[in-house]
Amino acid sequence: MAFTSILKIRFDDVDGAGIVYYPQFFHLCHKAFEDFFDDASSVSYPSLINDLRRGFPTVAINSEFMAPLRYGDIVLVKLAIEKIGRSSVTFKYEIRRKKDAELCFSAHITKVFMDLDSNSVLALPDDMRTLLENIL
Repeated sequence: MAFTSILKIRFDDVDGAGIVYYPQFFHLCHKAFEDFFDDASSVSYPSLINDLRRGFPTVAINSEFMAPLRYGDIVLVKLAIEKIGRSSVTFKYEIRRKKDAELCFSAHITKVFMDLDSNSVLALPDDMRTLLENIL
């Protein structure tokens, strides 16, 4: 199972060559990550950060760029879960151009669950683990 966000490539996503500047691919992944919480969780990601003071900082990234995206493209950002550990989660992302379904980018991003006030790693609580297991 997976979660998919539909996003539009904006003017500020592209570089002087008119294609998506490579760090923006990671930004698109994070947008899908936030959308997942907003759509699938009882707690929005802003509430998790601001109210509960919990978060998922990135600790590892492995990515591949296959095809360019351009200003105005509509993309499908698919988020799936590869692995759930005690406190870490590895997410798999695929970004495809909607009009032709061409795979443009893929990434494996590992995040850890943390207390944002103490900067300490926490074990995933049962409700969070269940939420994530639903798309494993």
